[in-house]
Amino acid sequence: MLDEFSYYCSFISVQLLLFPSRLPCTLTGMMLSSIACGIFQSLYVPWSFCFSPYCLWRFPASSPLSLSHPVSRLSVLRERARSPGKRAREVGTRTGRGRLGDVRREDRKRLGGGREERVGKKEGRRDREREEGRRGENERRFWTLKILKGTTESWTEPRALVGTMGTPLLCILLATVTGARGWGWCTSGWSPAIGDRNPWLQIDLMKKHKIRAVATQGSFNSWDWVTRYMLLYGDRVDSWTPFYQRGHNSTFFGNVNESAVVRHDLHYHITARYIRIVPLAWNPRGKIGLRLGLYGCPYKSDVLYFDGDDALSYRFPKGVSRTLWDVFAFSFKTEEKEGLLLHSEGIQGDYVTLELKNAQLLLHMSLGSNPIHGRPAHTTVMAGGVLNDLHWHYLRLDRFGRDVNLTLDGEVQRFLLNGDFEKLNLDNEMFIGGLVRARQKNLAYRENFRGCMENVIFNRVNIADLAVRGHSRISSEGKVAFRCLDPVPHPINFGGPHNFVQVPGFPRRGRFAVSFRFRTWDLTGMLLFSSLSDGLGHVELMLSDGQVNVSIAQPARKKLQFAAGYRLNDGFWHEVNFAAQENTAVISIDDVAGAEFRVSHPLQIRTGTSYFFGGCPKPASLWGCHSNQTAFHGCMELLKVDGQLVNLTLVEFHRLGRYAEVLFDTCGITDRCFPNPCEHGGRCYQSWDDFICYCDLTGYKGEICHQPLYKESCEAYRLSGKTSGNFTIDPDGSGPLKPFVVYCDIRENRAWTVVRHDRQWTTRVTGSSQERPFLGAIQYWNASWEEVSALANASQHCEQWLEFSCYNSRLLNTAGGYPFSFWIGRNEEQHFYWGGSQPGIQRCACGLDKSCVDPTLYCNCDADEPQWRTDKGLLTFVDHLPVTQVVVGDTNRSNSEAQFFLKPLRCYGDRNSWNTISFHTGASLLFPPIRANYSLDVSFYFKTTAESGVFLENMAGRPWQWRRPYLRLELNTSRDVVFAFDVGNGDENLTVHNEEVEFNDDEWHLVRAEINVKLARLRVDHGPWEIRPMPLQTYIWLEYDRPLTVGSAEHKRRPFLGCLRAMRLNGITLNLEGRANASEGTSPNCTGRCLHPKLPCFHGGRCVERYSYYTCDCDLTAFEGPYCNHDIGGFFEEGTWVRYNLQSALRSAAQEFSHMLSRPVPGYEPGYVPGYDTPGYVPGYHGPGYQLPDYPRPGRPVPGYRGPVYNVTGEEVSFSFSTTSAPAVLLYVSSFVQDYMAVLIKEDGTLQLRYQLGTSPYVYPLTTRPVTDGQSHSINITRVYRSLFIQVDYFPLMEQKFSLLVDSQLDSPKALYLGRVMETGVIDPEIQRYNTPGFSGCLSGVRFNNVSPLKTHFRAPRPFPRDISEALRVQGDLAESNCGAMPHSGLEVPPELDPWYLPPDFIYYHDDGWVAIIIGFVVTLLLLGLIGLLVLFYLQNHRYKGSYHTHEPKATHDYHAASKAPLPPSTPARAPAPQPQAQAPAPAPAPAPALRDQNLPQILEESRSE
Repeated sequence: MLDEFSYYCSFISVQLLLFPSRLPCTLTGMMLSSIACGIFQSLYVPWSFCFSPYCLWRFPASSPLSLSHPVSRLSVLRERARSPGKRAREVGTRTGRGRLGDVRREDRKRLGGGREERVGKKEGRRDREREEGRRGENERRFWTLKILKGTTESWTEPRALVGTMGTPLLCILLATVTGARGWGWCTSGWSPAIGDRNPWLQIDLMKKHKIRAVATQGSFNSWDWVTRYMLLYGDRVDSWTPFYQRGHNSTFFGNVNESAVVRHDLHYHITARYIRIVPLAWNPRGKIGLRLGLYGCPYKSDVLYFDGDDALSYRFPKGVSRTLWDVFAFSFKTEEKEGLLLHSEGIQGDYVTLELKNAQLLLHMSLGSNPIHGRPAHTTVMAGGVLNDLHWHYLRLDRFGRDVNLTLDGEVQRFLLNGDFEKLNLDNEMFIGGLVRARQKNLAYRENFRGCMENVIFNRVNIADLAVRGHSRISSEGKVAFRCLDPVPHPINFGGPHNFVQVPGFPRRGRFAVSFRFRTWDLTGMLLFSSLSDGLGHVELMLSDGQVNVSIAQPARKKLQFAAGYRLNDGFWHEVNFAAQENTAVISIDDVAGAEFRVSHPLQIRTGTSYFFGGCPKPASLWGCHSNQTAFHGCMELLKVDGQLVNLTLVEFHRLGRYAEVLFDTCGITDRCFPNPCEHGGRCYQSWDDFICYCDLTGYKGEICHQPLYKESCEAYRLSGKTSGNFTIDPDGSGPLKPFVVYCDIRENRAWTVVRHDRQWTTRVTGSSQERPFLGAIQYWNASWEEVSALANASQHCEQWLEFSCYNSRLLNTAGGYPFSFWIGRNEEQHFYWGGSQPGIQRCACGLDKSCVDPTLYCNCDADEPQWRTDKGLLTFVDHLPVTQVVVGDTNRSNSEAQFFLKPLRCYGDRNSWNTISFHTGASLLFPPIRANYSLDVSFYFKTTAESGVFLENMAGRPWQWRRPYLRLELNTSRDVVFAFDVGNGDENLTVHNEEVEFNDDEWHLVRAEINVKLARLRVDHGPWEIRPMPLQTYIWLEYDRPLTVGSAEHKRRPFLGCLRAMRLNGITLNLEGRANASEGTSPNCTGRCLHPKLPCFHGGRCVERYSYYTCDCDLTAFEGPYCNHDIGGFFEEGTWVRYNLQSALRSAAQEFSHMLSRPVPGYEPGYVPGYDTPGYVPGYHGPGYQLPDYPRPGRPVPGYRGPVYNVTGEEVSFSFSTTSAPAVLLYVSSFVQDYMAVLIKEDGTLQLRYQLGTSPYVYPLTTRPVTDGQSHSINITRVYRSLFIQVDYFPLMEQKFSLLVDSQLDSPKALYLGRVMETGVIDPEIQRYNTPGFSGCLSGVRFNNVSPLKTHFRAPRPFPRDISEALRVQGDLAESNCGAMPHSGLEVPPELDPWYLPPDFIYYHDDGWVAIIIGFVVTLLLLGLIGLLVLFYLQNHRYKGSYHTHEPKATHDYHAASKAPLPPSTPARAPAPQPQAQAPAPAPAPAPALRDQNLPQILEESRSE
């Protein structure tokens, strides 16, 4: 097992040494460092490297704590000049072109068994040229560093430091006292000399290792660290391979300070002995400073070398190989474009072949084919590009059955093998590198492989190891070498904007001759420029449109221009030979015989002193290079000037010519189009450091063909104002499925998406049996099954009509239970119910209500009669659609025949746009991590009043890592939405700032973000895009290993409070509602405007949040209108009745099939009333301010569901009526048993409710007064088990309890009747007594649970669909009427919903200045004067109020004084005192009444006034 370890424990040592004394190079410090490294070594690795800030030690595994091994083989040597001719005695690496590890030509001839004789003439000449380029070792100077190399500045001789312990003490003391930092002699780590223009750090691991990760750190106690670098690796010091991260980026992100450790895990392991780090950028406030760590394990390498004539054979242990799973793994490198890597085959037609074709890897595999079905079994897969780069490529092939994973250099392709079998049957042997014997005739001719292969493993058997040990199961043809003898050409990598290589030439010669090899992806670039001597002009070779253009310009002569070659920018090596002399120029490409291009032109040639390859340095006046061509980007090798091979080693060490921005001994070419970064089939065209995607005819646009061109549904086209017609839709948006053409039936309120297919006409079937059935595959036009399934998934409702006709052909009636015929839907699932039936039961439509020809059977066709029968109906269960196949099995008998007919798939609505959730507290939702490879787009709506919060975040790596890749979208402030990410290039962010609108305004806002290898962008609502272009060779890898967090950051930090909806990632909608949990602070839907609506949704209407308003969904009510407040009713004449089928024998059928698919249907749920879940709901017939009681309520009806009523534990009934006649049956619910429910009008006009639950009926009077007054009356009845709640009109709510003897269920409800009962069978006599002559009057707003028969009758589209026509029946004349009901008095249409609303015009007066003051003063005076007039008027009119004046005499006034009652004490008026007078006789009584009557009216009038 390959355990991860670290070669470098400096990180641990430094952390252990950072205690207050800071004595890194004292004896104590070295001891602690030794102990730390020893412990680490004993736990992880057989040997370790330990860096203390000043000292570099190696502790052997035998004695990890010993200090008696003073740098024996690991040395840090200062710059050391070697004399010519003196060979390096050290075994290690060097910076230059050393001979260490090189294999000379004589050694290759000896080890390779005479390879030179087998190599062609062309290869031999190239080898000689390469060997000449490596000669001159005795003419060079070089520097040596055995493990770590670089021109050193802060490194010092360790032996000298051992005896100088006082320096670190002084350093740390000064740093502690003064607080200084960055003293040059107080730092540690590698830092090159300031004047070094091409610094690098090189490590020799002494033997080959497998490297899995690299970590860097800045220099200790300094401002020196590397921010970006390149990683090179190789088996030898003169051949380097750049490591490319995912996305073909060769640049690694480094450090941001001197102390933090930044680790990069390589996405595939590399095997190498030598590692080189090339700094590209560093801290601008300091200089290059580096401490390095490598992670991996030792690697045992068994190498096979094939020269094109060799091959190897491995015989299987038992002569055959019969496997269900296989593993093939090996590494290879070559410079050839063609070659057979591996081949094996079996006599049954199985085979596996791996080969190189045009420098790409091809896998051919077959598991054998079935002659009965005739399905093709051959599978070919292509991978990689430019694999002839002489770099090691790691290949692994994993197979389990038909599932295969092909991994090449860390890129994995997953695919499924063709055919029907799962085992690979191979016979006798397997061939490696070519075919051993000519008797193998099943494989067409293939060129043998020429190159190196390493550790060839097949099913845990190391074939290379067996070959090295000479095992008996290994045989070979030719002589296979066991070490890699590949030639090393020493290429130059041109990758900078101003790169060039300048070499000297022999001046004033009469013949100009150059040759070189190059490879590139670029169309243009300067290859060569040289000025001729004596002012005779210049010669220029350039690459233009894939051709080599030659330009010779001379004064007073016409410029000579010509071109040669074709498509030379294909990434392969091309050889150019050019020569010019007097009056003649000739050029040849790839040394093809007879392909020379010769031109005769007046020329005068005198060679110059300098030749510039790859570009011109600036300024041109100083260097003499006057080309205006762009720099060449690619690789060159084998440069020859005037017939002499250029010694590139001398050039590298500045001893010959000059150069800039190039790398020696490596060629960094890579195929940026593998894997193809252009999505959805876009075409990829690449240059040296970039690629371009062409998205023509893909249906997508954007930098990598990621953005869809078409809308997701017909509903979107309807909202954009389109009319019916053919449209292209893309249901999954930027997802992997392609767009397709459908027909959009666009109507006023909805748009139907119609997908046609090839079975729209009747298909006739004969001769099929249950063993050999007829498979009627359904091919949808312009779309695959997956694409049509995506449409169904995103739709609110889908339906498909399926009709099956039979003649002596059975459908479901089989002895064993498995049907003769069935249909297959999504995901290849078989379904045994047919049109008009329900999921999970094995029946047809007639089997639900027992209306089949044979009532004992469940389908008409099961009668098996010699006449045509039909079973038909709609399939409406969305999760099963579309229909992909129809299987017919019973037509092989005499005169038996079947036909089936399938209509197009029809869908409408969008169930993803309003997938909404509310976050009330600091909660978060966890989803699977993002795995999007190279591109990602995110879109969602949010609404909040909070000032900040994280919408979503996805992290990678472990929490303790210093740098973790992440992606985050958040509301940073009330005006800023931020898209922050780190996908391998460091922290980046985009911010959308809005000065005009705050985003926490409790309105819906749309957020869209996208990131890919080209750019990142962010947009909010309809504002402009905020765009951040990515640098070239950007590393993008959106594969996260931590869950995606929605609603907060990781660990519920910075939570978002508000609503989110329609969240999509790469076209996939996250089911937010499905993750809602009230106990965790989340709830479905958004309680925004629906929490406190201006006007509620009445009668159980559902409030639906929209972007800037709300609407009322009245589908589950018996009402309509913007707020579900408009009654829908009908006027019944005597004899008119309505029947609505509630449920047939479906419940009994479901009990017979235990596998019936469960479906959310009305069921008991405490604390819930259908429709009452909407905040702000107002019951239709309850008085103002009425509050619903807290009682158990019936279950929730399924939104949009119109099927049978399954639940019988409770009912909710509501309706209104007006009539003048009695008796009558208003509403009646029958059942398949004796249970029923009825609302009656008795002979006396009173209302009565009757329930039959079980044995005895329950009778309850609803009113005591007659209701036959012609006025509108309303009734609400709710039953939950044995609790009954009743409300009539605006009277108080009444609650009744059934006795325990009464059943709690209304068993098997059958039909709902209005106006009259026309049920067959036994009817309660009381019901029958009130049933004649029938109801006469008006009924409106009738609803029984989720059934509204009158609304269905008056609002269903004409003609009725089959399910409605079968369920609803109306007898007599039924005219629509609202029964005189008026809308709710408080209803007003809000201005934002009223299309005719016009804002009032107000005259605006400027109220500033003296004019306003004067006007105010005048108005005040007028008001005061008016108030004074009103007071005077009041006093004048009430002046004599309460007084009585008369001119009558006293006698008259005091008449009857003696008989009058005395005044109460509180009365202020008193009677005058009587005066003395003589006695007189009493007056006659007759006149008294006359006088009293004369004065009485005045007295009474005055009393009334008082």
